[in-house]
Amino acid sequence: MPILPRRSTWDAVADHREEDRKSRRRRLLNRITRFASSPSVQQVPAPARGSVSCVDLLNIAADSGSDSGSELELFVDCAEPPKPVATATWGDLPEEVKMNVLSFCGPTQLVKLSAVNKEFHRLCYDGQLWNTIDASEFYNRIPVAQLAQLIVSAGNFVRHLNLRGCVQLQKDWRVEAVANVCRNLVSASLEGCKFERSIVHFIIMRNPQLVHVNVSGLTSVTNSTCRMLAQSCPLVQSLNVSFCTNADARGLKRVVEHCRGLKELRASELHINDAGLMQALFKRNTIERLQLGDTAGVTDEHIRLLVEGVDPEIDPFTDRSTAPARKLVHLDLGRCTLLTDNTLRHLTGNVPNLQQLELGGVRSLTDAGFSQLLPTLPKLTHLDIEECQELSNTTLFNIARGPAAKVFKHLQVSYCDNMGDVGIVELLRKCEKLWNLEMDNTRVSDHTLAEAARVVRQRPTPTNKPATSLSHVALRLVVFDCPNITWTGVREVLSRNTEHMSSEPIKPGLILLKCYYEYQKTVDEHTRHVLGRDVDKANLLEDTWAKHMMAAEEASAAVGGAGHRRGRRRDNNVNGGWDGDRRRGSRGGVCAIM
Repeated sequence: MPILPRRSTWDAVADHREEDRKSRRRRLLNRITRFASSPSVQQVPAPARGSVSCVDLLNIAADSGSDSGSELELFVDCAEPPKPVATATWGDLPEEVKMNVLSFCGPTQLVKLSAVNKEFHRLCYDGQLWNTIDASEFYNRIPVAQLAQLIVSAGNFVRHLNLRGCVQLQKDWRVEAVANVCRNLVSASLEGCKFERSIVHFIIMRNPQLVHVNVSGLTSVTNSTCRMLAQSCPLVQSLNVSFCTNADARGLKRVVEHCRGLKELRASELHINDAGLMQALFKRNTIERLQLGDTAGVTDEHIRLLVEGVDPEIDPFTDRSTAPARKLVHLDLGRCTLLTDNTLRHLTGNVPNLQQLELGGVRSLTDAGFSQLLPTLPKLTHLDIEECQELSNTTLFNIARGPAAKVFKHLQVSYCDNMGDVGIVELLRKCEKLWNLEMDNTRVSDHTLAEAARVVRQRPTPTNKPATSLSHVALRLVVFDCPNITWTGVREVLSRNTEHMSSEPIKPGLILLKCYYEYQKTVDEHTRHVLGRDVDKANLLEDTWAKHMMAAEEASAAVGGAGHRRGRRRDNNVNGGWDGDRRRGSRGGVCAIM
């Protein structure tokens, strides 16, 4: 028997391996074909070549144990791209996402969206969106039933409730429903509402966490309301009972005694006939804002009890009280006609943190009282001494040369007949942050306007001024019915504003002027052009107006000066310019262009 050579045996083994490799390759291609025709591959999102399908194919190749990279690449290149997945709709979003989207809508937008369908109605009236309900902006455009439903739906979620002016919630079952569901209020404003006493008490008793309470103008608020507030809401920090004519000092005394954190008390136009309130305020010494404007019965003795106490110790060296300084920041004693200079002397040295002081309409105040008080107020920023006709330029000098000159911002000296250019100019020069100056019916002239334009031009530019509608205003001047103000001074201000506009970039340096109404039309139009950066129109308007005014003056001189002069309004009211409703009375006088 012949023996086969060794070479033929290895050739047979090689042929067998080759056939086996081809067989496995065919089986792999059959699997690939079946896998590619399956609908599951087409539904898999594959934004790029070789993502999910490649992984599966590589796993198949690994299981088969063959090297089929070329076939895999061929399949990937020839496969069709997957179809895109459909985007989610509003109905597919989770509840939390929907609530987050609706939280960016305002109250009026939510009310409108609630009419889309039942789902939007349910979502828009969900209490999570109504942590704060401020109906003062839309109360006159919403039916009473819808307003009540809104508050009832919010329920215990409501923390801040403002129903100012909602007079439609009156003598209706909805009032009780509204009062009953709100049990977690932190602030409540019922100003101007016509709620009955029981409803007000209902709200107070069910909200012991109240911090800010505003019941201004409610005739149903009495001393019993104040007593209930003191017992049920010890955390109150701010209370406004102004114009509540049925409450007086006895009710407020209970609030001061029980609410240990009280910081703000507004009680304008109340009758203070009990010194106990002032004694309670002295003992507590937490009040920072006290408003007693137009309050009947307040005398110098009440102010002494407020800042010094009943029986204070007197320092033998300074001859002043040793009582701790008051924490007052804002004090309003405007139109308390019984006050005199003794009030200013009692305040001297006892209110070092005072920033705002309102004494308008207290006609008996003189320069001597302010000469003692102003040097002891280093933080004073606002001062209202309107209609204090005994004051003169001396008080303005004391402000300009006092410790508060660097921070002083607002001054109201209207109807102070004895004030003129000398004091106002000194104030403009020394008070660099002066922003608002109201001096209508005073003796100021064009010299004041020219000096204001010069001073503003030299002021440093503030770097942290907030961006508001008045962000470019550096000084606001009010010079209504000042007989010595002419069109020449007004034109000086307009020229300054045009120069301000020409700077790049535009900086806070604009002078906002309120003057005689015939001039005001031109001033407003010129200001509009200034803010619009239209230099040509602003200059054209200024030149045209100047030519018109000069022509009017020449025509008046040609007829022998028969033109009318603008008259000043005089206070002919025996009640000091305030009628029985405590509103400014009309003043006589004829206004005409000079």
